[in-house]
Amino acid sequence: MHRVNIRSSKGFTFLDSLLELLALSIMLPLAAMFYLFSSQFLVDLDSSATEFRLFALELQQYLDGSEQIYIMRDGKGLRIVREGVVYDIELYGSVVRKRKDQLGHEIMLTDVKNSFFQLKGKRLTIQLEFQSGAKEEADYALALPD
Repeated sequence: MHRVNIRSSKGFTFLDSLLELLALSIMLPLAAMFYLFSSQFLVDLDSSATEFRLFALELQQYLDGSEQIYIMRDGKGLRIVREGVVYDIELYGSVVRKRKDQLGHEIMLTDVKNSFFQLKGKRLTIQLEFQSGAKEEADYALALPD
């Protein structure tokens, strides 16, 4: 009597190839999804864009209800007069800082390479360049008293 060894490695069956194809078709979409997720995660790790959005929102609060706005230090800073209080927002080293009545300072934005504040009529434009090379810009329409 002749015994048949089912686990012999004499050949590659059609069923083996279908199972391997099924496993591959399940794993490849998962690998593609992981790659897309990880690439978006790396983009989100760049904190300068998020930090700039928070800076822009905070600056908007100071600009609302301001009485006077001046550009200082050849476009490197901004002076806001609001309710009799003077706020200076300026580039200082590699940070953008806020000073109240020219006392102390609070850091509003970090890792800034260059800044440019421009006031044209009732429109304020801010351009910032970060140490990473990223550039951000914000425009504000001002409601200043005449």
